[in-house]
Amino acid sequence: MKWTVISLLCFSSSLFASPVGNAAAPELIEQGFFVPDDWWGNVRLGYEGDFVSDGKMQQYGQGYGRVDSYEQQTNSGVVTGNIADRVDLFCVLGSSRTNADWRFVDSENGVHRMEMETNYGFLWGAGVRGILYEEEGVCLTLGGRFERSSFDPSWLTSDGVPKSVASGRVDWSQWQIDLDFSYTIDIFAPYIGVKYSHARTELNSFSCPISEKGSSNQFKNRLPVGIFLGCGLSSGKYFMLNLEGRLIDEEAVTVSGDIRF
Repeated sequence: MKWTVISLLCFSSSLFASPVGNAAAPELIEQGFFVPDDWWGNVRLGYEGDFVSDGKMQQYGQGYGRVDSYEQQTNSGVVTGNIADRVDLFCVLGSSRTNADWRFVDSENGVHRMEMETNYGFLWGAGVRGILYEEEGVCLTLGGRFERSSFDPSWLTSDGVPKSVASGRVDWSQWQIDLDFSYTIDIFAPYIGVKYSHARTELNSFSCPISEKGSSNQFKNRLPVGIFLGCGLSSGKYFMLNLEGRLIDEEAVTVSGDIRF
């Protein structure tokens, strides 16, 4: 077992996918508050703040294509069950909101610009992370994650004119798989990896046209493959902190921390 837990530092250009987390996370916190160190399992509780500055989305099946901007802010609690300091099984519960602007061409070839922001909505997710190889501070890890959330629109404008959002609904879902490695150096655990993700947002039942299809629209991530990097920080006892950045397929930063019990 190595001395380290998670505190991640990074900046990037990426995201409308979910956080990944440190490759060494299953073994970073060696000692907890209550569960003996030599037990086969332990439990961690944590916080995760994910801030997406550009989801790099596109309109699926729409003539005009690109979504000009897509931002998302998420605050979540994370419960992690650990097996033998090698496998993490975790669930995520929190709240999230998004804002976006895009354009579409109507039947008369007129271009309309739409802007929208949602209220915070309930978000849930689940995932797994397992260490495939570990030796002398190096960890190679494979993981996966699925998340889903629904939002009520807060406001919507069409060409700068406010529109009713009384019947509108926004649903988001995303899954990803990732492969990454970390190298523990004293209390630090920097890591880097690659991921494949699929993100989808559905906008339905709006009372005004929001796409060529009328009152509905769909967004998907333009690039499925991206990279991420970060760094964890821990003394190996009780706590870990992590900061992560994701790029190429998105633009985002995640701040997270865990307490081992």
